[in-house]
Amino acid sequence: MTVTEMHSAAAPILPEHHIPAELLLDYASGSLGEAWSLVVACHLTLCPHCRAELAAIEALGGRLLEEMPPQPMQPAGFAAIAARLGPQEPAPDMQEKTRQQKVRPQPEPAAGGGLPAPLRAYLSGGVDRIPWRWSGAGLHAFALPVQKARGGMASLLRIAPGTGMPRHSHAGEEMTLVLSGGFTDDAGAFRRGDVEIADGSTEHRPVAMAGEPCICLAVTDAPLRFSGSFGWILNQWSKLSS
Repeated sequence: MTVTEMHSAAAPILPEHHIPAELLLDYASGSLGEAWSLVVACHLTLCPHCRAELAAIEALGGRLLEEMPPQPMQPAGFAAIAARLGPQEPAPDMQEKTRQQKVRPQPEPAAGGGLPAPLRAYLSGGVDRIPWRWSGAGLHAFALPVQKARGGMASLLRIAPGTGMPRHSHAGEEMTLVLSGGFTDDAGAFRRGDVEIADGSTEHRPVAMAGEPCICLAVTDAPLRFSGSFGWILNQWSKLSS
């Protein structure tokens, strides 16, 4: 083995497709919903570039807060706020999970079957223990227990090598993170750690690369619109599943 080959074997392949700056800003401010925060957190565990971008955004936000002049609080201000809020109950488990996703994630540990740590909080084991649901030839899915947003959902997808997803467009936005394997479509090639964001202007047919199944974490805020021979049947199934 040459020195170049040894270096290639040791160096991980870093993501080439990243989270847009505006989504990182929303994540840093805590304004993203649970499902979208989960995808961003998982990508951050795999992408040193976006971790550095997030750190820069948070540092800038901290400086802006420090430069803001202090505002005096009205007398009895805390009491007025407490009275308006009323009695507070402990946050339910799902809200606690959401809070955990917004804590800055650390680089992914080697354990856990290769799944990013934020995602493992939603699963009872590794990939081999996921209760996949058959969703078509070469395609299996598992809906994650997250709060749905405007008819959308968060799912893990497992696509057999060489298998294509049904061709579809989007009624809203979709964000897909590759966890293992990879896929190609009109926008290019996406491998572990890469993120593809699609919207109403996107129509595509992702095809899993050869070699190993492509496992993705996908979040949508509206049902997909399938085309082709079985488009009507798939659209009806999508409405029932969302």
